[in-house]
Amino acid sequence: MSTRNVPARPRPTIPSLTTANAQLRRQLAALRHDHAELLVAARAAVSAYYDGEALPLSVLIDTLDELGALPEYAPQLTDAALALIDGQAPTLVGRRIA
Repeated sequence: MSTRNVPARPRPTIPSLTTANAQLRRQLAALRHDHAELLVAARAAVSAYYDGEALPLSVLIDTLDELGALPEYAPQLTDAALALIDGQAPTLVGRRIA
């Protein structure tokens, strides 16, 4: 049986632990702030829906966009719209394509 020499790890110092602790506290504070903003936006969206507003999710969408957490959106085009983009169809008049 062979024994391998495992390199000794240096023991963490008080300043390095203090720095790591401060960084983790900042990250936790940022996460709590983001969570609070999302909760407020979700409550506002539900209240807007209950009040019958036209775009009840607008506050939530704006908040997600500010936080950089808005999912990518790719609208689906109809066959007529794709043909128009390719130049294979006559110009559509009075129809929404996207």
